[in-house]
Amino acid sequence: MKKLFAFDWIVLGYLGTVSAIVVGARPEGAWIYLAYHALIAGLIALVVYAHDRFGGPFWTVPRYWYVVPVVLGAFRELHYLIPDVRPFNDWRFDRALEAIDRRWFGDINGFFLGAFPPAVMDLLHLCYWSYFFSMILVGAAIQRRGDYPKLREYATIVLTGLFLSYLGYFLVPAVGPHHFLHPRPAILDGWILGGRLHDAILRAEWEMPDAFPSGHALLSMIVLFLAWQYHRPIFRWIVLPATGCVLATVALRYHYLIDVVTSAAVCPIAVWAGRSFARWYERASGAPTGAGPSGA
Repeated sequence: MKKLFAFDWIVLGYLGTVSAIVVGARPEGAWIYLAYHALIAGLIALVVYAHDRFGGPFWTVPRYWYVVPVVLGAFRELHYLIPDVRPFNDWRFDRALEAIDRRWFGDINGFFLGAFPPAVMDLLHLCYWSYFFSMILVGAAIQRRGDYPKLREYATIVLTGLFLSYLGYFLVPAVGPHHFLHPRPAILDGWILGGRLHDAILRAEWEMPDAFPSGHALLSMIVLFLAWQYHRPIFRWIVLPATGCVLATVALRYHYLIDVVTSAAVCPIAVWAGRSFARWYERASGAPTGAGPSGA
C-alpha cells in the first residue's frame, strides 16, 4: 500500500466508481468496460512495481505520467458508456440548462455572438485549446524543480477535479449549445483559425455529453490556483490562456453559463478534497519526501 501515491488512489477510485455504475446499469458489453478497468488497474500495478523495483529517471516518467493516457482513455470511454446508462438523445438536459441560463442570465447567445470581433474569437479558440496543455505544463514545471511531493499533491488535486467533472457527465449528460446552432453563426469561426480549431474539437471529442460541469473551466481554474501557489513563473505563462479558456467556454458557445458557474462552485471543493487527501495520505503512508527517481 505504501508504494501507491494519493493520485493512484484517485484513479483507482474513479475506475471503481464507474465499474459500479456498469454493474448497476448492465449496459450491452458490460464485460468489456469491466475488463478495460481491470486492465488499467493491472498496468498501474506494473508501473508501480517497476518504479519501486528499478527506480531511476527512466521509470519516474511513467510512474508520474501514466495518468495522461489513462485520463484520455477514461474520457473516450464516456462516449460509449453514458448513452447506454443515461440516455440523452431527447436533449432534455440541454433544454433544462438552456432554460436556466435564460431565466437566470438572460439572452446569452444574443450577448456573446456579438460581443467580440473575429480576431478575438480566433484568440479565444486558441485559449480553449490551451486547456489540453496547461495541466501538463504546470506539472512538468514542478517536476523540473525536483519537488516530487508537490507534484504528487498537484496530480491528486487535478485528477480529483477532472474525475468529478467526468462523473458530472453521468448526472447531467448535456452536449452543449454549439450542437444546436444551425446554421453555425459565422462570427464563431473568427477570422482565420476559429473554424479550423472548432472542426478539430468536433473530430477529437465526437458528440460527447461533456457540458455540465465545464471541465475546461473547472480545470483552468484549478490549474491557475495551483500554479500561483506552486510555481509563480509558470503561472505568468498560463494566466492569460487559462483565463481566456474560461471565457471561451461560453463565448464560443461550447457551454451554458450555468456550466461555468457550477464549475466555479466545484473548484474549491475539488482543491480542498484533493489536497486534504494528498496530505493525509502522505503522512499516513510514511511516503518519502525525496526526489522521484530514487523511488519517492
